[in-house]
Amino acid sequence: MSLFEGIHFFLNSHVGSLANEIWCMGIWKNSKKSGEIARTERSLMPEFLLANPNLLPSDVYGSPYSIFDYEPDPLVSDLEGLRSTYDLLCAKQKKLILDFVPNHMAIDSILIEKYPELFLKANDTILNQNKFQHPNGFIYAHGRDPFFNGWTDTIQWDFSNPNVETLHIEILKKISTYCDGVRCDMAMLPLLNVFKKTFNRASNYHWDKVIGEVKKYKPDFKFYAEVYWGLENELINLGFDGTYNKNFYDNLEKREYDLVFSEFHSETKSLEKKIFFIENHDEKRAFTQFGENLKNYFALICFLPGIHLFHQGQEFGFKTKIPVQLIRTKKEENNESVHSFYQRVFLILKRRDKTTFLITPNYSEINQRHILIRILKSTDQTELFIWNPNTTEVSGWIPYENGIHYKNTLIEEISNQSFAQPKKEQMYFYLKPGEAQWFIF
Repeated sequence: MSLFEGIHFFLNSHVGSLANEIWCMGIWKNSKKSGEIARTERSLMPEFLLANPNLLPSDVYGSPYSIFDYEPDPLVSDLEGLRSTYDLLCAKQKKLILDFVPNHMAIDSILIEKYPELFLKANDTILNQNKFQHPNGFIYAHGRDPFFNGWTDTIQWDFSNPNVETLHIEILKKISTYCDGVRCDMAMLPLLNVFKKTFNRASNYHWDKVIGEVKKYKPDFKFYAEVYWGLENELINLGFDGTYNKNFYDNLEKREYDLVFSEFHSETKSLEKKIFFIENHDEKRAFTQFGENLKNYFALICFLPGIHLFHQGQEFGFKTKIPVQLIRTKKEENNESVHSFYQRVFLILKRRDKTTFLITPNYSEINQRHILIRILKSTDQTELFIWNPNTTEVSGWIPYENGIHYKNTLIEEISNQSFAQPKKEQMYFYLKPGEAQWFIF
């Protein structure tokens, strides 16, 4: 299936119809060296075999983050196919997001021959496992972050050389003709303090200038950052349109519900540029990580402002994380409980419209008990969401008002359970720790 055919098929799915932006990973030209290294790296083999017990050498293609060149990889598409895909998405009023990897290229990248001085030459302070000799005779550093050894299929850009910034602006302008934005891999690595900590050199790379120059060329072009270590706000201040909110994910994993609860009381503006997720290609599958709790956690995201990242296959409750180097994996059976949940959620989200707004309920007695309550009003529905961030069970009564009206029986959308309502003045709820309930009126 070509990229164009794959996107056309995706757009007809529930997820595709809801998505505003589609991030396609692995578009750029593959590195043969990356594939060779992955096929011989013993530490990767257990994860490969878990994803594909019948693994063949040809199934290991190489990392999409070890880029040979910013041209479409023949396995995925060609330039004409990429442009056709972009045109299709534009016609559907969807945006296409592609990857940009600011920190490094593949060790065999064509750009090394063109720009040998723009990559970081290794000195004696760099450990042997973090450097390699290129056929051009120079010894270069592998791409890395300050906490781990280098990625052995990559070569590090030299951010102390201001010409790297200039070249990246050119590359990004070229990329911008094929898409509406880029997801920048490990976007914090070029920052002055981070590059200094990693290689003990001063960085001359300025994200505000890079972003500004590209947006002069294409004003609506988006920049999204994969970022960690509490540097989210720094990158937002430098011009990024959105940054990962890994803290939210980590707090869910650790069941630090009080910290998750605080997200809902942050200023809306501080949340609008945060990217919320319970699954992505770097983490375990949501069902493996969270089990049935993934339903409560995804429901939480649906009531937060900001950017919501949905990973391919998430709606089927798959368990096996797919290593990025593989192009063929085993087939998994759908988890019907998870799939049914997402089907219900997709229908609710589709009924949200431009008139949807938040009603702040005045349930002072309930709110004093540290319970999250959200009411969303749309043209055709009113949503009531309740979440228990406590370590103990809670219960209580909510008066019928603000579009929440009495029904003999209420259907709870997360569990798909029915609850009889004995009182016409108020509805009863009961929640276990971390549990949520979602009702439609």
